[in-house]
Amino acid sequence: MALALQAGFLLHQYDYQDSSLILDVFTHVAGRVSVVAKGVKQQKSPYLGLLRPFVPINISYFGTGSLKTLGNIEQGNAEFILAGNNTYCGFYLNELIRYLIPSGEPYPDVFVNYLSCLQVLKTSHKVESALRTFEIQLIQSLGYGLNLECDVITGKAIQAEENYRYMLEQGATLDCAGALKGTTLIAMHRQSYSEQSQLNQAKWLMRQVIDFHLQGKILHSRQLISKFKQTSSCKIN
Repeated sequence: MALALQAGFLLHQYDYQDSSLILDVFTHVAGRVSVVAKGVKQQKSPYLGLLRPFVPINISYFGTGSLKTLGNIEQGNAEFILAGNNTYCGFYLNELIRYLIPSGEPYPDVFVNYLSCLQVLKTSHKVESALRTFEIQLIQSLGYGLNLECDVITGKAIQAEENYRYMLEQGATLDCAGALKGTTLIAMHRQSYSEQSQLNQAKWLMRQVIDFHLQGKILHSRQLISKFKQTSSCKIN
């Protein structure tokens, strides 16, 4: 099967034989695809400058197996230049896509959300909110569900003034000793945060949810952020 030039982003790459690379690419049409780029490490390769994270590319490949062969790469629109610690936030997005999205299945909504989040990382200070929104949208796109509207036991709407606990495979339920405020769950559902405490609680909950679905996989971007003592503009931890 051959794919015509399609919009995509490089998520990750690693060496293959002496002069080639395996590319993990996220495309708008086909989702996440592994592609072998033969001879691309040679000095005269026209593709070297394009094989960088956060650079929009148009890519074609061919092959019927799980590992495709690169046909062509062209640069898309202007790249997303991420400053400082926002670079590691971008790597975090890439790892979420690599580890959670199955290969060969299209997720055009996640692709659009990825573009939107990169734009915030490039231009805005509201990075923390954008990361939480991307996480929530990703989990929902994967079909895992994230009940943020109703008490999973009583069926009643989440009440702003109440406390809740969140059961990862079910949802939120009323609990006077719960770690989550109703205002946080409402803010997460609306994807609009008015207080830092809401963002802090949303970060805590989404870490539990994501770690549950990662099933033991390690996000190296978290380790990088910890190592370099990233600033408050990027709350992943």
